[in-house]
Amino acid sequence: MKFLIKLAVFCGVVLVLVGLGAALTPNLTKNRGSELAMAIDNVNPAVKTETVYADTTIKPVRHYIGGGGEHEYVYEMQTYNQKGEARKLHFESQWVLKPHRYLRITTKGQNVETWEAVDRGNVPSGVRQNLMMS
Repeated sequence: MKFLIKLAVFCGVVLVLVGLGAALTPNLTKNRGSELAMAIDNVNPAVKTETVYADTTIKPVRHYIGGGGEHEYVYEMQTYNQKGEARKLHFESQWVLKPHRYLRITTKGQNVETWEAVDRGNVPSGVRQNLMMS
């Protein structure tokens, strides 16, 4: 009987620690472009999928040749969600992005799931104002 009580307490403590970790790690991984931050965000159920917007007026921060011989470009972008909240996002592309365009990026934390170029009219007006000021 004592064993079952100890086991129940242990399981409860583990669940509380896992819950706290899941709740706190999104704040720790925000604005971090490391592989570890992306991996944590990818498996963390507390991190929700979100659409953010960016403009392409920046140059790549890194260029390298990938394993298959393809060009890879790494961008560090200031993005904004529909509420106007800002965050940095590290973004990889096999193309040089055309300047003065807008991107709609679907993310799960620091992971870019999809991205597409959109017309200015498809960017919420509050987001456009933030992008013009940054």
